[in-house]
Amino acid sequence: MICLNCGKAIDDDLKVCPFCGSLTEAYDDAPVYEDGMQNAASEAPAAEPEADPGDGQDYFDENPVYPETRDTDRKPAVKLPSASGLPALVLSALACVLSLICLLTLGSVRRALSEQNTALNDSIASVEKSIKSVNSKLGDLNETLAKVQSEAYNQFASQSIAITKDITPLTGPVEAGKNNVMFIVNAKGNLRVNTSFDWQKYNSATGGWVSIDFSGSASTNEEFGLRLENQFDPKENTYTSKLWAQGITRAASGTYRCVITDDTGITKTSAEATVSVA
Repeated sequence: MICLNCGKAIDDDLKVCPFCGSLTEAYDDAPVYEDGMQNAASEAPAAEPEADPGDGQDYFDENPVYPETRDTDRKPAVKLPSASGLPALVLSALACVLSLICLLTLGSVRRALSEQNTALNDSIASVEKSIKSVNSKLGDLNETLAKVQSEAYNQFASQSIAITKDITPLTGPVEAGKNNVMFIVNAKGNLRVNTSFDWQKYNSATGGWVSIDFSGSASTNEEFGLRLENQFDPKENTYTSKLWAQGITRAASGTYRCVITDDTGITKTSAEATVSVA
C-alpha cells in the first residue's frame, strides 16, 4: 500500500503511516484519474523502510509523526455564540425592555398623581371656601338669633315688669353733703320690696357695672353717702325704689342704673343717669 500523503510504500495492515503519521483508512491503494493512469506517486519506486528497532510500534508511540498541514487546507474560523452565552443575552435584552416599560409606567403614574394632587388641592380650596361661606352665614344667623332672642326676652320682660316711671339725669351737680332724693323708679309686676331692685354704678376702671352695697337698718352706703328706700303701694300695685343723697360724697360721681328682677328671674334695666358732685 502506498501512503497518499508522503508517497512511501507501507504494509497493508497498517492504519497509520510510519513515515508521516497520516491515517491509511480514508483512501485506497491506487486512486485512478480520468486518463486511466495511476497516481504518479504509485509509480514511484518504493523506498527502503528505515530500520525499526524492535517491532517498530514502540518507536512510533514515543515519536509520533503528524502530517504537515497546508495553508490552503485551513478554513477561517467562524465564532459562534456559545450556548451558555445565549441566556445572558436574552436576559439582558429582557431587562432593558422591562426597565424601559417601568420608566414609561413610572412617568405615567407620576403625571396621573400630579393631576390627582392638583384636582385634590382644587377640591380642598373649594371646600375651604364653602366652609368660610357657611361660617359667615352661621355668624350672621347667630347674630340674628341673638337679636331675636334679645327682642323676645325684652318683650317678655316688658310683659312681666312694667316700669311706669324711669330715672332721669339730674339737671345740675349735687352739692357734697346734700340730703335729697336723686333717683326714683316705679315698676309693676311680680316683685318684692326688699330684693327686686338692684342699684348699680358703672366702674370705668373695670368697664363693668357694680352693685351698690347697702347695709344697716337704714340701708345706707357710707362710701358714696347714699341711702336706699323701697316702698309698695297696694292700691296702685306699684313698687317704688328711691335713691337718696344722704350726705353725698365726691366718690358718688358717676353713672347709675337700676336692675329690676321679678320672682321668675326675668330682669329689666332702667335708664342710665349721671351724677356730678360739686
